[in-house]
Amino acid sequence: MGGIKRAEKAINEIADFQSFVVIGDPGCDGLGAEIMATFAKALSIEECGFRIVLGDIVPLGTESLYRNVTAFVDSLAAETVHMVCGNHDKEHYTKFFGLKNYMLVNGRSLIVVLDDSRRRFDDETVSFLDSCLKGYCRENIVLIFHIPPPNSISTNSLSAGEWEKLRKIILPFREKIRFIISGHVHSFFEDTIDGIKLVVTGGGGARLDSLGGAFDKRRTFHHVLRFFFDSEGKLSYRHLSLDGASYRRELGDERLKGYLSNAFQNECAAHVKYLLFAKDAEEKSLPGLAKLFRAAADAEFFHARNHLNALDGIKTAWENLQSSRERESYEIESMYKEYLDYASEKGWSLAMYSFHDALEAEKIHHRLFSEAIAAGEGKDIEISRYFTCSSCGQTFKSDSAPLHCPVCGAPHDKIREVE
Repeated sequence: MGGIKRAEKAINEIADFQSFVVIGDPGCDGLGAEIMATFAKALSIEECGFRIVLGDIVPLGTESLYRNVTAFVDSLAAETVHMVCGNHDKEHYTKFFGLKNYMLVNGRSLIVVLDDSRRRFDDETVSFLDSCLKGYCRENIVLIFHIPPPNSISTNSLSAGEWEKLRKIILPFREKIRFIISGHVHSFFEDTIDGIKLVVTGGGGARLDSLGGAFDKRRTFHHVLRFFFDSEGKLSYRHLSLDGASYRRELGDERLKGYLSNAFQNECAAHVKYLLFAKDAEEKSLPGLAKLFRAAADAEFFHARNHLNALDGIKTAWENLQSSRERESYEIESMYKEYLDYASEKGWSLAMYSFHDALEAEKIHHRLFSEAIAAGEGKDIEISRYFTCSSCGQTFKSDSAPLHCPVCGAPHDKIREVE
């Protein structure tokens, strides 16, 4: 049975396993739908024996947030999920997830989970590690705690003094300790400490941190780590990017899918409508109302983003590019052709203007998307200057703005650069 396994006991014997998945820092940036969509992918990608969440499961320790995230994990996870205490999780952690120091052990593996959520190891934690290593030493030992030890990559780590408390216990066993695994740093990197591999992974949902240009940004995208046994019976691991991963179980409910789609479309419409209302209020010297409409528009944008994430509508950059070109093709070849023909037949001149201006811009969008696709999958395009006519919506890729819009004739000052 899947879901959160509350750590009731310090010593937990587990069945033999072929693999387990580690998820870093899903919740410290909030539990909004966009973040939870990433967490859902992390909880469902790749079958495994169990999953371990490296802490910062909630943004702050209120009981309601713990209840929400617990219900969420229990409803999604097909396998057992073990928790690690992070620096955001201190309040009410034990009530919902149990002990902060515990171990998982079987015939060939020992996984020791330790608490350093307050940037220190207390005497109980140090004593627990010592007893685990001396009493349950195995050929594959993994040590897990939230905040990483001092390393050569990130200064967001434990102090040297705190690490020394563990180091003197660990060193006699380092030949059998395959990994030290930590989260906290919202990125991904490897290092070696006293001959032991350190793996830091914080890509389970929270915002990502840049660690400088030396790192492969594709590997620091939201991700999980899958640990498995190699041909020699030693634990190894593989980095699994969540870019392009899907969580679609709920979308099998066609009625729900329809609700989400309708909600997305309505939030998109509200976002644009409120921005237009704000512009109108500004022009009528009503700055207070203008700001209110902009605030509402901002919220509707994030609602739309969340619904699209729930719809699994944001894919890899390459897939997004292809689907965007397909959408432009539909609008050019079918939608606006039909709309223009009808408006022309009925003599609805204002609607014809609106359809015609949009159609001409869609042709440019289609060409620009096609040029980007021609560059090849996984490749970025040159950063160019783009301009938009604020009268008709025409788009330009150019070194400078045109003197007037070739579609509607708007003057130079109505054409603005896209930042």
